[in-house]
Amino acid sequence: MSGRRVLVVRRPTRRRGPRRRALVPRAPVPLASDGPVSDARVRALMGRQARIALATVAAVLAALVALPLLTARGDWLVVTMAVQPLWVVLAVLQLRRAERAERDR
Repeated sequence: MSGRRVLVVRRPTRRRGPRRRALVPRAPVPLASDGPVSDARVRALMGRQARIALATVAAVLAALVALPLLTARGDWLVVTMAVQPLWVVLAVLQLRRAERAERDR
């Protein structure tokens, strides 16, 4: 045998999973079927949703401030078991209030 060595390299295998579709830009969807929406109405809706979001942020901050007070007393069960459902409840309330604001506009 000659002293020459040959290195065999395999091609990378093709991914067998589902192919990802390329993102195709879609046409903008009108906000309402009753015609064009004025800038004032859009601004009012955005302001209302911003107030709703700030109220949710205040509730989250209040919960985060209350956590050390609960742990100081040793109520670890309350802290560990009640925090996650609280986040879920706050998220659902935020979503419902924001959707109601869009419907009521």
